[in-house]
Amino acid sequence: MKNLHFSERKIKLLILLAALSAGVILISNLAAVKLWDLFGIAADGGLVIFPLSYILGDLIVELYGGKISKTTIITSFILNIIAAIVFWIVIALPPFPGWEMQDQFASVLGFAPRIIFGSLIAYVVSSILNVKVFERIKAKTGEKKYLLRALGSSAVARIFDIVIFELIAFLGVLPFEDFIKQAIFAYILGFAFETILSPLEMVIVNKIKKFVKD
Repeated sequence: MKNLHFSERKIKLLILLAALSAGVILISNLAAVKLWDLFGIAADGGLVIFPLSYILGDLIVELYGGKISKTTIITSFILNIIAAIVFWIVIALPPFPGWEMQDQFASVLGFAPRIIFGSLIAYVVSSILNVKVFERIKAKTGEKKYLLRALGSSAVARIFDIVIFELIAFLGVLPFEDFIKQAIFAYILGFAFETILSPLEMVIVNKIKKFVKD
């Protein structure tokens, strides 16, 4: 990485994308504590925002390459570990007399250990895999066909993400039938969400490439 040289614009953009990526993962972990009713299927709240992590990851690897992309993944992972540790410490601190929201605070920000562990392990494994598949597709297709490598890499990485997260976080917690349904629909809906946003993603990629070259 020491031989990589970026313009000031590109460095600022990297900082923005990396910050957004870390923020999305943190918000996703907080939201994942809630299970909501999706047409009779238990879906975790992180499903609402987590697909954006793949879009941001694709933008970073497209513009900056695999090495920097992996660095942002590890940085996001560390940030979320720090957040979990801080929340656990704060929860353990004795509440001030008269403050009556200790239980509510702990139930939301305490994260079920299985959920936070499963989420972070799944994120690291699937994100690094996403980078590798993205780069392999790009090596074969060249600079064109961005959406092919973006959606193709996500389609593969999402399988590992869903399997790892669901097994660690919810196996044995939900009835087996609901567990299978949740895993399948989490994959389908997450990928569908990313596919729907892909035309907008393509516009953003083109505008960003033009911006950093100007």
